[in-house]
Amino acid sequence: MSEEQVARTLNQARRDLGIKYKNATPQPLRDYIYEVNMRRYGDKLGPTYDYLIKVKRKSNMDIIKSSSTPNSNIDNLLLGFEEWLRRQ
Repeated sequence: MSEEQVARTLNQARRDLGIKYKNATPQPLRDYIYEVNMRRYGDKLGPTYDYLIKVKRKSNMDIIKSSSTPNSNIDNLLLGFEEWLRRQ
């Protein structure tokens, strides 16, 4: 398997895991997460392989290394949820 294939496979595995956990996330928090991801990455599940390569200029090895790294600060990611919820 090439480095690119490994990077693509691991990126997809991370996205698949994200689906599992997002499906377990109660509404409306799930909608907020999807909206934030769409704004940041243009995809409700988060960064795609192509986004990481083309937009973020990541290498295949960068993608491989980051595929097992959780978000470093969940609290920071959810900072705007309360305000978002009020606007709904």
